[in-house]
Amino acid sequence: MRFLPDKPSLGFLRKEAKDLLAALRESDPTASLTDAQRALAVEYGMRDWAELKSEVERRAAAVPVAPEGLAEGLAAAFGLGAVVGVPSPVSFTPMGRCWSIATDRGRWLAVTVYDWITSEQAEVGSRLREAAVAAGVAAPAPVRSPRGLLIEPVQGQNWRVHEWLEVGPAPVLPTPSAVARQVGTTYGILHSLAIPSESPMSWYLTTRKSSADWSDLLARARAAQKPWADLLAESLPAIADLNRIELEADPADFILCNSNLIPEHVRIGHHDELVVTEWDFAGSMTPALEIGAALGQWTLRPTFNEKAAIAFRDGYVESAGTWPNLTLSSFGVAVSGWLNWTYNCICEAINPSDADQADTTERGTLDLLTYPMTRASLEELLAVTA
Repeated sequence: MRFLPDKPSLGFLRKEAKDLLAALRESDPTASLTDAQRALAVEYGMRDWAELKSEVERRAAAVPVAPEGLAEGLAAAFGLGAVVGVPSPVSFTPMGRCWSIATDRGRWLAVTVYDWITSEQAEVGSRLREAAVAAGVAAPAPVRSPRGLLIEPVQGQNWRVHEWLEVGPAPVLPTPSAVARQVGTTYGILHSLAIPSESPMSWYLTTRKSSADWSDLLARARAAQKPWADLLAESLPAIADLNRIELEADPADFILCNSNLIPEHVRIGHHDELVVTEWDFAGSMTPALEIGAALGQWTLRPTFNEKAAIAFRDGYVESAGTWPNLTLSSFGVAVSGWLNWTYNCICEAINPSDADQADTTERGTLDLLTYPMTRASLEELLAVTA
């Protein structure tokens, strides 16, 4: 699900709707602006354009305020200089809220990160990012603290800071063919680096919940009287079928991969170039598995987008020279990632740990269950890209 910024602009959303209209017309020439506005609202977790406009107005009247001393603490931890002005909220993500901070040395973006993203993990991503930037991939410049670290704890959370970079929004979904081609090109560049990686794949990408776990989750959803509980019940057979797609990987084929180059971690730059904003999930994977995961993110949301899949492949081949041999098992990481993300979102929706995130998680859960990944959609994708 797409995340609204903390201070959304209705004019900006109208532009996004026009961009989405162009994407919709690639597959349906009769699509109207009303169709695009409705589709954009759904992408943001709203029922329709009217509800999206109301949410924009609500946020304009209730702009989040930074905790006392947060900006000063971040500036001290990362050596940013003296804070000038009030920190401005940017957006709320699954990892937490991002803030724009101005100091006498410039403007910065402070981003909360998951607890498991340690300085050591951030260094892994930094290694890939530096090589990617040298090869032509656009990415914001990270800030190291006076201790030389990329991650620092401030007010009980782990943070990292980037130099502020003026960029546009995340790409709309369904993905326009031109964007899908750029994404494929970016993956081709990253895989051509072929940076060796001997660490095991992340447990999050290789482990899955059992059928009993999903049944228990359904019971918890019903006990909490969640309105989407019946939808979850209807989804369980398809989830079980999806779970039968096995993940096969030869460690000898591992290279260092971004591992989470999803639409929410990309922005459109001034000259329509892609800017990759997230590198902290980097780790071992094979090119085929990462392509499978990427296609799941960029060409199956909200439904299968054949033109985007073909454009992705064309861009990849243009930059990498070859296309890996894909089989259904190449989508093993895509399956694990979708299943685990869906399971965790449902857990958070049932028992929110963060009041700020509760409404977003509720909407995200409904989106995941309404537009699920399925074995049939993966087989359709494989038929186009194998």
